[in-house]
Parts: sequence; structure tokens; C-alpha cells
Amino acid sequence: MPELSKQWQARPEAGTRSGLKLLLWVARRLGRPVLHAILLPVSTYFCLTRRPERRASFDYLSRIHRRPATFDEVLRHFYAFAKVTADRFYFLSGQADAIPVRFVIDPRLHQVLASGRAGIFLAAHFGSFEAARVLGPELGGIELRIVLDKAVNGRFIAAIAEVEPELHGLIIDSAQDTVALGLNIGDALKAGAWVGFLADRHRQGDRTAAQRFLGQTALFPSGPYVIASVFKAPVISAFCRLTTAGYEIHCEVLSECFNPSRAERNAAIEALMSRYVARLETHVKACPNAWFNFFDFWAPR
Repeated sequence: MPELSKQWQARPEAGTRSGLKLLLWVARRLGRPVLHAILLPVSTYFCLTRRPERRASFDYLSRIHRRPATFDEVLRHFYAFAKVTADRFYFLSGQADAIPVRFVIDPRLHQVLASGRAGIFLAAHFGSFEAARVLGPELGGIELRIVLDKAVNGRFIAAIAEVEPELHGLIIDSAQDTVALGLNIGDALKAGAWVGFLADRHRQGDRTAAQRFLGQTALFPSGPYVIASVFKAPVISAFCRLTTAGYEIHCEVLSECFNPSRAERNAAIEALMSRYVARLETHVKACPNAWFNFFDFWAPR
């Protein structure tokens, strides 16, 4: 079986450039309810034609429900992903007011922000990571940068960039070599920007560690925690649950200043990762349709 990082990177991006432009036009001219309505047949089509993703959704939902998932449940999972993907148009084009967002913020986070030190926030392929963009104003106007692989969602990012040219300036491309990536992240932190990672998925060649997740061992990337230790940075988690109308963003402090000694660093990194994975599992169980890793997440390396 191929390594899981190769599995998800090898899958072709769904949709076409013209299709994305059509959705963008609907989002801007007809509004969110109409956009979501037309996504149901689109979701049904992809659910029927994308067999590996359908199988992965079935496996994941069966773990969550502790019984075989039904086709309707898998379809709802696909439909949730389609709606969240479409909502990116609003978050990334400065129209976030069109979507209700509620914040659930750890009181300790305000103390961390008051220190003036930039840090790391760990999100996941859970809900709308782009909703994190509205966190900046909510948390006092902090600047947020996001580490993403631009090539994986190239058509989508290109379509959005036409509407919001500053998008590329907010993204640190994870596909660059390790040295360049580290320098760019370091520059962002030194400039006072918080740097976000999708910490529930690793790329080929990443340093990883095994964690128990939904009853079975899976691999998670260690890079974000190593970076946090190098810069003695605070670390928070940001999980975006789906609600009936919009989103609920949970921000929790995992470490106010991650500064382990050299002798204790490996153990401290594993412990911090375990806290992140535990919080991820809690949110995934509370809102199963919001987790979007459509591949065999538990495949052996």
C-alpha cells in the first residue's frame, strides 16, 4: 500500500477552473443559500464518481459511529465538504460577514496575546481553515500567515487570487525546500505574525510521530512543534466546527511558551502533539462531518 502522504498528494484536484469560476459568480451574485442549494447535485456526482474518497469517508464515519456508515451519511459528508469549500469564497474575498461565526476562546489566550509574542496556531482539515482569517480582528488585529501547499489546490487558489490578490501574501508555500520554508516561517514570526499549520496531515519526507486517533495509530507531522520549540513560541489550537447556519471557532492554548530543554525536547514535542491530537479527536467526535481527510488516514507508512 502506498504511503498515505503519497495517496492524498497523488489524487487529482476535483472540479475544473471554469466550474470554480461559475461557483464564484453564484456566490457573489446570487448569495450563499443558492450556492449551497446547487452544491447538492454536485456533491452527489462526486460521491458517486470519486471511489477512493467515498471509501475513505465510509471507513472514517464507520469508526465514528462504531457501525457501518450508510450511503446517506457519506453523501452528507461530501456535501458538508462542498459547502465549506464554497464558503471559502466569502472568507477569502473579504465577505466573511455573509457567514455567521461564533467564537469560543480560551481565556488564557488573551494573556498570551498581551505578551506581544507571535506564535504557532495548529488547525486541521476540519471545518473551514480559511475562517481563521476572521480570527485576526477577533483577537485584536493580529496578523495570520498560513502554511499550505499551493500546488494541491492550485485551481482553487488561482480562482480566488483573481478576486483577492493579497491571498498569496498570506500563504507560506510548504512545497519549497526545508531551509527556505524554515526561513520564511522564521521571518514571519520575527515580524510579529502568527503562523498556522494544518497539523493533521503530513507530506512525504516530513518528520512524523505516531499517535492514537479514533482507536488506531496514525502518523502526525512533528514539524510545527519543532518550529515552536526553536522560537520558544506559544502554541494554540484552532478548530472550526460546522453549525446549522455557519461556524463555531474554538481556540485553546496548548502551550503559553513552548521552551523545553534540549534533553527533554523530544518528549515535550510528543506530549504537546498528544494534547493537539486529543483536542482534534474531541472536536471530530462532536462534529464528524467537518473532518475532511478523504484518504486512508490510518494506512501504514
